[in-house]
Amino acid sequence: MAHSTPFDQLTGTLDVYIAPVGSTPPDVTATPASPWVYLGETDGEQSLQHAGALTYFRDNEHQGPRKAVRPEEEVIIAFTLVSLTLEKYARILHDVANVVEDVTTNPDTKTIPLQRGFVPTEYALIFRGEALSPYGAWPGLYVIPRGVFDGEPQPTFAKDGRAGLDVEFHALVDATQDEDDELGWLIVQSAAAT
Repeated sequence: MAHSTPFDQLTGTLDVYIAPVGSTPPDVTATPASPWVYLGETDGEQSLQHAGALTYFRDNEHQGPRKAVRPEEEVIIAFTLVSLTLEKYARILHDVANVVEDVTTNPDTKTIPLQRGFVPTEYALIFRGEALSPYGAWPGLYVIPRGVFDGEPQPTFAKDGRAGLDVEFHALVDATQDEDDELGWLIVQSAAAT
C-alpha cells in the first residue's frame, strides 16, 4: 500500500524498562540498572510504528509531485505487558505513587485509582531484546528518551492466570538529544565482543 504507515514487527519477547526523563541508557550488552525500573516482559506481538504521512507539492507544469515533506512525525511502541502488578499498572496509568498500601487491614491490601488524570507522567523507555540484533544472536535496545503512555490500556486475564495489559507508548521530542535522536534510537550489537 502506498499510504500505509511503516512499522517494525518485533519478534520474541522483549523486556520493558522505564526511568525518569534524562536517565542515561545502559550499554547495549548491559542489563539496565537504577534508576531504570523493570516493568516486565512482553507477550504476543509488539511493534514500533513510524507515523507521519508525507505532504506532496505540485506545480502547474508537471503532472507528478515536485517535492515531499513530512510536517509531522511520531514514534509509537505498542505491546502487551505481562506479569502485571499494581505498581506496574499504576506507572502505565499515571504514577506509582498512586498505589496505596494498607497493612493495618487483615489481609493487607493495595489500591490504585483507575482515573489517569489530566497530565500524563513522562518517562524514558527501553525496549530490550537479548536477540534483537539482525547481525546475530546479540542484544539490542530501542531507546525512547522522553514519552508518555497513551492509548487506552486494557487489562486482559487469560486462562493461565497471567494478567496482561495492552499498552501504547508515544515518543515526545527530547530537545536535549542530538537532532536525529530526539524521538529515540535503536542500538544493536553487530559483532562478537573481542
